[in-house]
Amino acid sequence: MPMSYRVSLVAAFGLLCLASAPGKAEIIPTDGVGVAGLLSDADFYRLATCGAPPGGACEAPALRWQKRRLTVAIVMDDTPVEPGFEDRLTVALADAVAEVNGVGAGISLRVTNAPSADIVVRPTDLPEGTVLTESPGFSGAGIMGVGYMTVWSNADNDILEAVILISTSITDDDLPSVMLEEVTQSLGFLYDIEGAAYEGVSILSQTSNATVRLTGQDATLLHLHYPPNP
Repeated sequence: MPMSYRVSLVAAFGLLCLASAPGKAEIIPTDGVGVAGLLSDADFYRLATCGAPPGGACEAPALRWQKRRLTVAIVMDDTPVEPGFEDRLTVALADAVAEVNGVGAGISLRVTNAPSADIVVRPTDLPEGTVLTESPGFSGAGIMGVGYMTVWSNADNDILEAVILISTSITDDDLPSVMLEEVTQSLGFLYDIEGAAYEGVSILSQTSNATVRLTGQDATLLHLHYPPNP
């Protein structure tokens, strides 16, 4: 049975949920991993992939996709949305996919119109602060924000699937950054970073939704986790 690792990426209450055994999860409150300044690439990588503070131990094993070509789809259900919301999602997702692919790492994303995909984006009208329960194909247990992402993995720490929930109440200003953050973290970068040095700099910043590009150490993360093909 696949294990699930969940992270509430943009929420009123920072929350990280890690599976302690198949089908069961321990909820660990977190506001992100705090840092005092800029980290080395190695420390930044360990923080993002396993939750290790600088010089500290990992909180959980690092996860990654074994597949190197992933599909991403927006799946609209019966959730009521305002006119134009699906178009906004489509544009934000296309931009996020272009950013990931533009880094040149050894993993690529392709948007599909198929009803299923490796990474599924779903709109939800659940209010921020809603307590989510374990629901296969929808979410892991946690607290809903304007974005919420779940990945499911196997015993070898391979990611098998991911679901991204985007709140129908998200603002136009926040959507591009939130979508890019969710998509990026669905590749195995489950931990946010909390520190002024990374605000507006890293897509993993816990306290900023200003980043809409993958540059610097964010780009390095992808190269380290998914080395480019020789």
